[in-house]
Amino acid sequence: MATVTDAEGEAALDLDADAGTFADTLAADGVVVVEDFLAPSLCDEIRERVETRLDDLPRAGPDDDYGSLSTRGEPVVRERTGENDDGMLDVFNMDLAVPALAQRKRDRFVAEIVNDAAGARYTPDNLNVYVNRGVTDTRDFHADTYAGKFKAFVYLTDVPDERYGPFQYIPGSHEPSVLRKKAAQLVNRVRGDPPTDGVFHDEDDALVCTAPKGTLIVANQAGLHRGTPQEPGFERMLATTSYTPAGADHH
Repeated sequence: MATVTDAEGEAALDLDADAGTFADTLAADGVVVVEDFLAPSLCDEIRERVETRLDDLPRAGPDDDYGSLSTRGEPVVRERTGENDDGMLDVFNMDLAVPALAQRKRDRFVAEIVNDAAGARYTPDNLNVYVNRGVTDTRDFHADTYAGKFKAFVYLTDVPDERYGPFQYIPGSHEPSVLRKKAAQLVNRVRGDPPTDGVFHDEDDALVCTAPKGTLIVANQAGLHRGTPQEPGFERMLATTSYTPAGADHH
């Protein structure tokens, strides 16, 4: 029987029993939350190792794009400036420096949930760590792509309320009709916004993922989602693995 273990090797969660149920929820809602995925002690260990490396890691240049950074072959930090999520640190390839993150990228349980929900084989693309410290302006509800992409987020710090910037998702928004997608693209074109920005949704329907460290959130990135703006002085760290269809050009 497969289990996730903490730093001392103690079982934190029985995986085999509930993977199918989690996959069903993900397929129906576009998002699923798995409590107690990682032990708090392991989250603390990962967070401390990331924090000790942050100041020494190379910084991305103005011409570095997502594809070049994710295939760089070493950890690298992109600080978002002059855009939504201003001040957020997006750390690429941290799994190359922290073995526990490398294990998360290869996690069989998460892959099983994604594959079962999608009805196809998806593979892990890249792993990033997001460090938000008082990020007060974030992008509104949006989809990443309609071409097939999932992300698995693991909170490495407690996110007990909205001041910390929890992930939000509008359940059921991951399967928009062709008409709705085209209408949204037209409205966004008129507004001058990206084509996948949310248009036809009610923010009151959003699932606000306030949760303790160690919580796993798996989301279909075709659904409308966002990070909540933080209040000054509040922090959040999470690790996220992207999953794309096997054999696809990820970049």
